[in-house]
Formats: sequence, structure tokens, C-alpha cells
Amino acid sequence: MTILQEKYELLVEQEDQLLTSLRTTAAYESAIFQITHEQAVEIDLPTAEKIIDKFHEYTEELRLDLLYVRLEKSHVAGMLKLTAF
Repeated sequence: MTILQEKYELLVEQEDQLLTSLRTTAAYESAIFQITHEQAVEIDLPTAEKIIDKFHEYTEELRLDLLYVRLEKSHVAGMLKLTAF
């Protein structure tokens, strides 16, 4: 396996991990809203908003990382295509 092929495989693994992380954040987001709904009387909304803000920041960080990985993966795939000839 060439260095480019190894790099591509690593990027595929990174992409898979980021997608798993994003699915996990979506599940936790649903749980946050469910808890807020079920325990509305006990929930301090300003505190919940701060938690959601941090949660959103982390989710956006994951999405940006995913974009970078996909960009690099596309680049490496193009390089592999060129070296295949």
C-alpha cells in the first residue's frame, strides 16, 4: 500500500469517527430537550441556555473538522487518481 493509500484510509477512518461523534451529539441534543420538557419546573432556563451554547459550539467544531477531513480526502483521492495512470 502506498503512502497516499494509507493516508486515504486514515482519512476514511477519521471521517467515520466524526460522523459517529455527530450522531452522538444529535442523540444527546434530543435528550437535553426531553429532559427540559419533562422537568420544566426544575430547569433554570438561563443555565440550560449556557449548556446548549457550549453544546452547539462543540457540534460546530465537529462539523468543521468533518469538512476539513472531507476536503483532504477529496484531495488525496485526486492525487491517487493521477498516480494510477
